[in-house]
Amino acid sequence: MISRRIINFSMLAAPFVLRSLVAHADETDPIVGQDTPFQQLAFPPIDSIDNEELFGYSPPTEAQRSKAAAIINATPKGPTAFDVAKSFITRFAKSDPDAISQWPAPQAWNPLVKEFFSATSLRVNNDMVDWCAAFVNWCIERNNKKGTNSAASQSFANSGILPRVDTPKQGDLVVFTCYDKQSGKSLGIGHVAFFEETTGANTIRVIGGNQSADGHSSIISERQFLTTPFDVHRHVGGEYVACIYKLNGYFSIV
Repeated sequence: MISRRIINFSMLAAPFVLRSLVAHADETDPIVGQDTPFQQLAFPPIDSIDNEELFGYSPPTEAQRSKAAAIINATPKGPTAFDVAKSFITRFAKSDPDAISQWPAPQAWNPLVKEFFSATSLRVNNDMVDWCAAFVNWCIERNNKKGTNSAASQSFANSGILPRVDTPKQGDLVVFTCYDKQSGKSLGIGHVAFFEETTGANTIRVIGGNQSADGHSSIISERQFLTTPFDVHRHVGGEYVACIYKLNGYFSIV
């Protein structure tokens, strides 16, 4: 988060996401919420956010911008938004994972991640912003469908644009919501990703952005999640708060 403007937006709109640890999941991989503890990126200290040089918020080179533009231009437009999302994993997860990852300090910000926010009303100037909702919206728009135009994960559950479905099919959206452990109230934060398949009685596999994998703290990845409630700690308002993550529901792209 490079400026106080962006930090303030994050506190208000809460486009936060759930982090995970490994990509290319199969049935033997750790499951978020069951085998894998919650993980979250470390952001710069609050009193140092205006010092761009120390924390790697330098702009990308022209070569890096050109590479990101080439990736965008080569991304398919379908057949579905799910296929758009999965194409990033197919093309880069093995051969060039950095291309689809948030670049940690002291590197520059990834212009590909920044581009995903073109599908939202939020304009960012780096990649140190939670981007799961931006990625989903970008994939939906790439498929010539209408998303929520929001950088907040909960917009997919609360906007009324997407119908809720009881039994998901591949390509539907999965929304998780974080609740305060003491009051039980929603914190307005969570995660959104594309549903791929059911992998067990209480587990599903999703494809999403801003999920961790193979040493990358924030990358487009394939991951299993527990669908029953599980405890986490979330970074909210500068503090780690005890929370419960719950599956909010499944939503169809229309």
